[in-house]
Amino acid sequence: MNQEIKILRSDLVAKCDQYLNGEIKEKDFEDYAWNLITEEHFDWNDDVISNIIYQWDSPEINFPITKTNIRLWKHQLETDENLLADYNLWNVHIDQQKEICEKYQSKWKPINKKLMIGIGSDLTADPIHGLRHPKEKGTTGWNIWTGEYSESDDFFKPICAEHLLQIRPDLIKYFGLDVGYRFLIDKKEYEDVWFDEKLKITE
Repeated sequence: MNQEIKILRSDLVAKCDQYLNGEIKEKDFEDYAWNLITEEHFDWNDDVISNIIYQWDSPEINFPITKTNIRLWKHQLETDENLLADYNLWNVHIDQQKEICEKYQSKWKPINKKLMIGIGSDLTADPIHGLRHPKEKGTTGWNIWTGEYSESDDFFKPICAEHLLQIRPDLIKYFGLDVGYRFLIDKKEYEDVWFDEKLKITE
């Protein structure tokens, strides 16, 4: 008879670290979770452990195994704070978009998450500027940048709006603002949103 093995949060944290250090691959998480679920001698009494194990077992219907998500699972194991939806599900930001629009007296004009946003410079820096032009084919009209603005044709690089979920999900709440709006924010919760009369707003 196999002796029962108690699974702890530290065991899952160690698995996260192995992945982040390049020691294991995505498939190893599925195999690890499958073994924990199917082998009777593994046991845990923790809802967070249980939820994460079942997510790892079926990433195709939950959240994909990415470095960002692994860091978020590790964060959840260490703090109980679950940020997976914020970094993976576009629609969880819709209510915030509507609140921002109401706060700054803008019509709510959501974008197609499959279209492009112009990204200038490193989005890990502060502060972040954003402005919305009339959309052109394949684009949302939004341009986002940090640091000095440039008129150079290659300053803004296109990125699918949906990809920002795993980079800066805190920006998505501003993407319901109407054409002509701008914002300036930083990680210390500074926020300024205004309508810029100089932007061309005819579509």
